[in-house]
Amino acid sequence: MISKKSTIRDVSQLAGVSISTVSRVLNNREKARTIPAEVRKRVLACAEQLNYVPNANARRVFTHRAGIIGLLVPSHTRMNMHIFEDGHLTRLISGVEAGIENSDFRLLLIFNDKRFMDDREYMSLIQSQNIDGLLVWGAQPSETFWQEPVEAGLPIVFAVTVPGPLEQYNYTINATRAGTRKALELLASHGHRRILQLHETRNAFLERQMDAEIAEFLRERPDITIDVQDIRSSGDEIAVPLFRRPGAPTAVLAYNYSMGVEAYGRLAEAGIKVPDEIEIVSCYSYQSRKSWVSSVVVDDYEIGRTAVKNLQKLIESPDRRLQAEIPFSFFFGQTTRNAADVPTP
Repeated sequence: MISKKSTIRDVSQLAGVSISTVSRVLNNREKARTIPAEVRKRVLACAEQLNYVPNANARRVFTHRAGIIGLLVPSHTRMNMHIFEDGHLTRLISGVEAGIENSDFRLLLIFNDKRFMDDREYMSLIQSQNIDGLLVWGAQPSETFWQEPVEAGLPIVFAVTVPGPLEQYNYTINATRAGTRKALELLASHGHRRILQLHETRNAFLERQMDAEIAEFLRERPDITIDVQDIRSSGDEIAVPLFRRPGAPTAVLAYNYSMGVEAYGRLAEAGIKVPDEIEIVSCYSYQSRKSWVSSVVVDDYEIGRTAVKNLQKLIESPDRRLQAEIPFSFFFGQTTRNAADVPTP
């Protein structure tokens, strides 16, 4: 025989306090601080004695919170890949876990698919109190619908990419421009004056950040020339004949790590030595034990941790502007020469 589930009213009667006091003790740590310690202890003991489990709907009524943060990621049909094959995302989720482990929040995974946009779920999820705030990974400038929930004051933080001008949004991103500058300065210090940029066309936000920094760098260094090759799909390959011409590039600036690996393979097949003849640097990567291409390394874990922490602050104070840029590190791999081996320009 299944016993009847205890209610919040049963707990209040056994503890000899009001229902609202029980709710504050069990559902709202902030407000519970004003309740005497002896009362809090008695309520918790009674709830344990009755095996009482707070009802999610009741929690929303008394606290105006669902206790849930949404993590929005692109659907695999929009990404053209299985999203959890993206190492940046998996590391970011680990950071999100760390950011909420000592909080009252739980994480809900939501997919940014056609229904999410067409049915305006980006509005109803928070307004209906199904979630308290939304962490968005993978937003792109083409997603103009984000203006509506942001202007409505809904708690939203964008992680890694931002769908429009930075000043309009709450975000936590990696220092893409500073990382691109680091890669360019490294190649310039090694005497390279003509560089081939392998240009990614799918990730508009990060690409725009990189392009803006490259343009700024070239204004400061008119002695350097950058040729651009668009890599539009995984089947595109580096144009090896470019390196056989007079005045050919002597270095490759790759958008990301995998692109740097592909460039290395093609050059090696053509008999071009890396790094003796051509150096390769990636502008966007995470480091693993298998890393060997010299690269700017972004801290996706810290992006996730900081983003969800800031989202919790935003849930408490929706009018705040919380914008963070996470520093990068640089990994010196096998595709660039040691400083001692670099001739003086």
